[in-house]
Amino acid sequence: MDKNLFFPGYERYSSTTSSPSRKGKVKNERKTFSLNMTELFHSDLYGEMPQSFTTPLPALEPYHGEIPTRLAPFNEAYAYKYYNCTVHFFINDLLFIRVLRNPEKYLEFFKKCHSVIGTDLSQYANMPAEERYLCAYINSAFSAYLQRNGVRVIPNITWSLPDSYAYSWSTMPRNSVIAINCKGVLKHDLSKYLWYRGYEEAIAMLHPSLIIRFGTRMPFEHSEISIYFFNERLMRLRYGS
Repeated sequence: MDKNLFFPGYERYSSTTSSPSRKGKVKNERKTFSLNMTELFHSDLYGEMPQSFTTPLPALEPYHGEIPTRLAPFNEAYAYKYYNCTVHFFINDLLFIRVLRNPEKYLEFFKKCHSVIGTDLSQYANMPAEERYLCAYINSAFSAYLQRNGVRVIPNITWSLPDSYAYSWSTMPRNSVIAINCKGVLKHDLSKYLWYRGYEEAIAMLHPSLIIRFGTRMPFEHSEISIYFFNERLMRLRYGS
């Protein structure tokens, strides 16, 4: 089946062409904030602040535990003390930035939960390359911190432009259960292309045993190794609760 039927403009960005300059969805299209990376970075918990792209991201251990049956966003899970669920961070950064600023405060809560999917600090294509890299580093560093302290963590696979692939997955576990989110990419053809290209690259490199997929099922996914969870807030807005 022709990918171009599902991804208009896909043929303009084949793997042999130069990378698109922007992701389609950019910072000023939603309420956001200016990240102070040094404010989020705890050297005593995460290690030294990386000085260049040659600094590897913290390595994560594979997840081979029980498969999630229920996902809940961090802000709701913490407010209502939902322990029998897998906590995710596929929400606005503002709703979980407090966790990165003070991870020790929430550690006991995460330990009681079924499992936790790694954070999803946003990486926009029009961010400076250094900022995108630091977002990826903090995501991995936080997940590694939780694992060291006994939390069951499902690695969350994130990326931005193709230049992020080399560092995004270099220290991610192979043959593990992983999580991948597609929230926010459906409104832009270029975003869909970049998501699809990164998705295929990640699967080829990591060979996951299972993919916990959050968001709308996309064409050409590896559905045979995926289980799907949909955006709870969007479902409530559409159908009520």
